[in-house]
Amino acid sequence: MVTTKCKNFKGEIENYVVNGQNNFDSKVSKVFSSLNLKTCLCRANIIKRDGYHASHLLFILIVLPMLKIKTICGFCEKHWEHWSKSKKDTFYRFKQNAAYRWRTFMYKVNVRIFEGLQLDNTPQEEQYFVIDDTILQKLGRKIENVSFIFDHNLRRSVLGFCIVTLGLFTANGFYPIDFAYRFGKKRHPKSPEENIGDPRSITGQRSFEAKHYTKLELALMMIQRAVNCGFVPGYVLFDSWYAWPVFINGIRKINKTIHVICRLKDGNVQYEYKGCKYTLSELYGKVKNGLTKDLRTGLLLTRVRVKLPNSSDEAVIVFSKGYCEPEIDVTKGKKKKKESKWAAFLSTNPSLHSSTIIKKYIKRWPIEVCFKECKQLLNLGKDQSNDFNAQVFSTTVSFLRYNLLSFLNETEKHATLGTLFEHLVDDSAVISYAHRLWDFFQGLFRVCFSKIFELFKIDDDFQSYVDALTEVLTASAPIQGCET
Repeated sequence: MVTTKCKNFKGEIENYVVNGQNNFDSKVSKVFSSLNLKTCLCRANIIKRDGYHASHLLFILIVLPMLKIKTICGFCEKHWEHWSKSKKDTFYRFKQNAAYRWRTFMYKVNVRIFEGLQLDNTPQEEQYFVIDDTILQKLGRKIENVSFIFDHNLRRSVLGFCIVTLGLFTANGFYPIDFAYRFGKKRHPKSPEENIGDPRSITGQRSFEAKHYTKLELALMMIQRAVNCGFVPGYVLFDSWYAWPVFINGIRKINKTIHVICRLKDGNVQYEYKGCKYTLSELYGKVKNGLTKDLRTGLLLTRVRVKLPNSSDEAVIVFSKGYCEPEIDVTKGKKKKKESKWAAFLSTNPSLHSSTIIKKYIKRWPIEVCFKECKQLLNLGKDQSNDFNAQVFSTTVSFLRYNLLSFLNETEKHATLGTLFEHLVDDSAVISYAHRLWDFFQGLFRVCFSKIFELFKIDDDFQSYVDALTEVLTASAPIQGCET
């Protein structure tokens, strides 16, 4: 029974906690609230009928890297009930639920983020779609639909998945907005049979796309979806692997206001120049004498107007001498990749200056940084679940972590996203340590209250005071076990 004195005691503690600095606050939980992620989950039909709320489980899974925990089992073994009382089976069922529409959810979250960043005030020509792919290497042969993918960096095939990713780059940073899996043709002999679903269902759409569509087709489908959702950039940027005329023409058919800037590769593709058709190397041989030094880039540049195959639109090809791709990691002693003597860039907007085309193309590079940081910091590709739906969820959460951190980084103005990540790791460590301290002091308070009440012969129940203190501090904790 709680007495009047105990109520007064609880009120004084509440005032102290509210008016003082709240050390149990969480920056990630603030982002969850400001972006209304709980509403986004409901609108994407990601709803749990019983047990813990979907937003609670998603929050825990998002903050795992900040807690320096690699797996769900590692989290549950620590018995951190101040974070969550849910067990590992609850998380596994949530990850493997085939009916959840994670692509829809990701688009809805990105819409909230861009509204918070006031992206509507950014001109269309300063918004860029970036297309690229990366390899998610896997160790388990029993992972559903896993196959061999050729890794161009390692120059050999590895077991895993390829994901084609679409991102949006603006002055506010880079944000992945969609991705699609791509399976290889060769599979491990000890892997289970492929499980390809019905494309008309949510459960089978991802695996059907990954099996039956090429990377170019997947990229076009993602751009079309993004435009349908209201994202209309000024340019689409990609490297030479995607620089096929059919892909460039396909982007222009989606929306004529969207232009393409890409790097070209020397091959059999012929471009029409002054009524004749030339391959890229033949065209370079005709115009290389016109190379002049550009003061804005310091490169030797020249440009020609051409027509792409099966297109009546004019495009510009800029030839460059001295161009080098940026490097993410510079390893001492590592043999540098041999750069070609010349490089070629294409723009479907002929009005751009040659140096402007190259400067806009370099804005493609943040997607490479995104892949690196997601793999090193945010557990992209680290999930070893055998279920393919769990793999899709894991990739979605990794990119969602990146977008939430980028949004938080933009609002708090940290130097880099890695710096913000380390701050969040430190904050999580403080919260966990504070709860361990509270467990210690809770036991100490029980002993002290019991001795004081016994010494002064107080008839009141001391446990009600301990419960009141616990209730106030627990209410200020960053995450609660929310049950419906």
